[in-house]
Amino acid sequence: MRISPLRLAPAFLAVVAGCSSDPAVVSTPPMTAPDAAEGVETGTGDGAPGDSATPLVEAGDGGGDAGMSLDCSWGGAPGQCMTVSACAAIQDHTSYAGKCAGPSDIQCCIRTPSTADNPPIPVGYKLMQQSQVTPDMTTWAVSILNDPVTYPMFATTTKPFGTLLVLARVEWHPPDFQNAAVHRGVTLYVPG
Repeated sequence: MRISPLRLAPAFLAVVAGCSSDPAVVSTPPMTAPDAAEGVETGTGDGAPGDSATPLVEAGDGGGDAGMSLDCSWGGAPGQCMTVSACAAIQDHTSYAGKCAGPSDIQCCIRTPSTADNPPIPVGYKLMQQSQVTPDMTTWAVSILNDPVTYPMFATTTKPFGTLLVLARVEWHPPDFQNAAVHRGVTLYVPG
């Protein structure tokens, strides 16, 4: 299931959520993703998923680049302010406007969003099927999606819904019916 909540009313989200047998996914187009904090890394630190109050950025998240200062971010992905031409000279990097001070040719340069950078399915979990998703789960996933400061790329968090422990992870999602490019999204997992 793919949901693109940006520009959609919450009531419509629930309708869209019931229209597919795909895994539970919430996503938004990258053009409007809000800015994120630099170097956010919280969680239990013991490799276990965090709880709903403790997002966890997994080790080896693929979102950062060694030696690149983190002076901007786009959609929760860390980057560096530089000229568009300097960013274009770096393999697998893309620049995004509106996140850096200065002239228009100074933009936030991040690793080009790619679903190949997503970590593997968390150990002990499987993708949640749409038939399991409740409106409360959708609301929770949208709140994570819209908070890239607390939940930067590849952050994970868990929350119990009755007896079911749901794990949410911020990931890059492929283009879909509302998004022409790879974009920030939230995928839900259940114990498996």
